[in-house]
Amino acid sequence: MKTLILNFFLIALLSVASAQKNQELNYINYHTQLNQAKLLIAQSKYDKALEIHQNVFRQYPKHFYKDVHNACVSAIKCKKNKVARNLAEELVSLGYQLEEFQKNAFKDFRNSKEWKGFLKTYPKLRLQYESGLNQDLREKYHQLYLEDQKVASNQYGYGEFKNDSAMLALSKRLKEYYKEDGIPDFIHQSDSMYTKYYILYRHYFGMKNNADNTPEIKEKSGIYKEIDALNWKKILLQELSEGNIDPQFYSNAVMYNDYSNPFGKAAIKIDFDKETVSPFMSLKPEQVAKKNANRLAIGLMPLSDDNKEILANTWYAKYPFKAIKDSISKTKNASLLDKIMLKTKVELQVYNSFPHANQDEFFIDDFSKINEKYNHGFKDLPTADDK
Repeated sequence: MKTLILNFFLIALLSVASAQKNQELNYINYHTQLNQAKLLIAQSKYDKALEIHQNVFRQYPKHFYKDVHNACVSAIKCKKNKVARNLAEELVSLGYQLEEFQKNAFKDFRNSKEWKGFLKTYPKLRLQYESGLNQDLREKYHQLYLEDQKVASNQYGYGEFKNDSAMLALSKRLKEYYKEDGIPDFIHQSDSMYTKYYILYRHYFGMKNNADNTPEIKEKSGIYKEIDALNWKKILLQELSEGNIDPQFYSNAVMYNDYSNPFGKAAIKIDFDKETVSPFMSLKPEQVAKKNANRLAIGLMPLSDDNKEILANTWYAKYPFKAIKDSISKTKNASLLDKIMLKTKVELQVYNSFPHANQDEFFIDDFSKINEKYNHGFKDLPTADDK
């Protein structure tokens, strides 16, 4: 599997290199490189993570605020406050206000000399950001969002002609707006409009995928040909490669109501034989390979044992394998349920003592909150009766 993942990375990077030869920047590589930075951040290797961010930012002119945030906090961790200040100023241009810098992640920066200089430049930077906001554009999409919510909250569901007709009308208007505006800049910024805008696409794909999964619905009316003709999937993939949306936007929108789940579903594998914890997919190896290839193709991190370092800053890094094994080895006449209850008790002790606040300093997918878990080798752990 490790060789397979590396081959996928190689293919992705080679395809990007080919695109760059044609003088086109493919932002799939932007996200692929920053996924490696996230792995380093999870391992507290902030200097190397910062270096990757700086190299990527030099190559690509469009930056997403979460990535700039991660770079800024990495610089603070490395005590490179001049670099942190430059990145903090960019964050202001991406929508950050002073209150954002009051978070614990910026504490050391606030105590540095550079903070005073940053405070002097902040008013001008904030004014530039606010003066650049297109309020008419924002209001246009906000109104479309409100209409979308009205349709989504009615008594009809996907597959009902009345609901799908109304949703199609909204999607057509979204297409008209797209032809006028492209993808709005607020997608890169710390802006509540991101979610409202994204939901417009999510509901389109919810309707489309529901019809695709149910032939009898699709055959009922010609509106589904109109739905397909909007061709949003191809358009969004192009916008992703051009750096106008991020992989999460794309994947969460296009896979909504798609039961094939092309990018897979993350679960946690707790391996009591190897004493490792890693993100994975509970599928056959060939299916895992296919879905990870899909993930790599759009700049998402693969889900495999090879990327277990992403859990290094979570409580799973302190998973109590030894304590659980020792506790179970002392039990007698224990059922599987007894073992599970004992394991849960030990897990909670470690979970409750872990400093979870440290995870909030960066924008990294929090796999520790995934509910779907698989325990490999657990049920065969010996008890006192087996000795």
